[in-house]
Amino acid sequence: MKLSWQVLQDLEKKYGECFYLLDLSKFQQNYTQFLDCFRSIYPNTNIGYSYKTNYIPKICKSVFELGGYAEVVSQMEYDLAIKIGVPPSRIIFNGPLKYTQDLEQAVLAGSIVNLDSLQEVQIICELAQRLPTQQILVGLRCNFDIGTDRISRFGLDVEGGDLDYIFKRFAELGNCQVRGLHCHFNTEQRSLESYALRTKKIIETTDRYFPDRSPEYIDVGGGYFGQMDDNLRKQFDFDIPTYQEYAQVIATQLKQRFAGSIQPELIIEPGVALVANVMKFVGKVVSLKTMRSRHLALVTGSIHTVKPSKQLPLTVYKNELDNARIESHTPIDLVGYTCMEHDCLYPEYPVPVSIGDYTVFDNVGAYSIVFKPPFIWPSPPIVSYDSTLNLYTLARRQETTQDVFATYEI
Repeated sequence: MKLSWQVLQDLEKKYGECFYLLDLSKFQQNYTQFLDCFRSIYPNTNIGYSYKTNYIPKICKSVFELGGYAEVVSQMEYDLAIKIGVPPSRIIFNGPLKYTQDLEQAVLAGSIVNLDSLQEVQIICELAQRLPTQQILVGLRCNFDIGTDRISRFGLDVEGGDLDYIFKRFAELGNCQVRGLHCHFNTEQRSLESYALRTKKIIETTDRYFPDRSPEYIDVGGGYFGQMDDNLRKQFDFDIPTYQEYAQVIATQLKQRFAGSIQPELIIEPGVALVANVMKFVGKVVSLKTMRSRHLALVTGSIHTVKPSKQLPLTVYKNELDNARIESHTPIDLVGYTCMEHDCLYPEYPVPVSIGDYTVFDNVGAYSIVFKPPFIWPSPPIVSYDSTLNLYTLARRQETTQDVFATYEI
């Protein structure tokens, strides 16, 4: 994607003063590289893409075309997967809130459903009793100690005996079976040590509860770091693992454990690792002001559109042909359109800017779309770039006032 001030001005004329840019080919490249790293060690590996991280339909459909699973955590996301053509058997249904009807339909349709609580287990037991001739297959999300300060609220307590109860209850029913085990933990550092330990623990759990057969799958969840430029990487006070390093500590353990036996499918559920660097946000500088010693540039975006947990990579595109341009003082705060004092997209930017410049923030692909509230302004459009055709097309139109208030009674 080769951007310039002129390219961005042409896009503005078509889509407005702010928009997201989606590079779908970069997403596909990330997907392939991530999967290849794991398959080079443990060939029976597949990706379940985390819809919650970024559920732009173009991305989700691309995952299906690449052979991946849809990893969803709500009926809304499950319905999206079905709508774009994903068969139920290629959907992994996780998450803590699954209503009885949704849970039963997904199980009976052949989706991979990982139960998160004993209440969900009870729903499945009641389903099995109603359908005694139907074989009911489910997965279990496991919660065990991986050495973190915080105890995760998700899954079933392995050490507390939840799995003992479930396997005993399913054996009594006769038509219920656990097809695989799942785990997912969020840790701040997303360290290799954490992934090595959770993989070790889930293999040990598998050995305990599958003594006579291999499970259909072992799912070690997501949470991996993605690729980032050096300036962003330096903002972390710990090492950022690579795709290959994650594969080494996870896939190698499965390769060793299941050498010479039936190999269960290894499922990994990346979201951030695949999508973070495939989107940019474009905002235009529309005004300049100085308040005592503070210099400010108003941009047609906000912290809600870019979610800057770190100082995101930024490129400013200037109209170098405009001889009348007036540049700002420096350093200058690039601030957003909301009425909130903390709405600063980039504090103390060291380079002068002018009205009419375009600010392009990188690494906004993870959670920015799904977390964007209809706060003060509707959501901006998403423009998809096709590198093969050098073509920009609409992936989501500009949200309107009517969209925001359509569900209200007025």
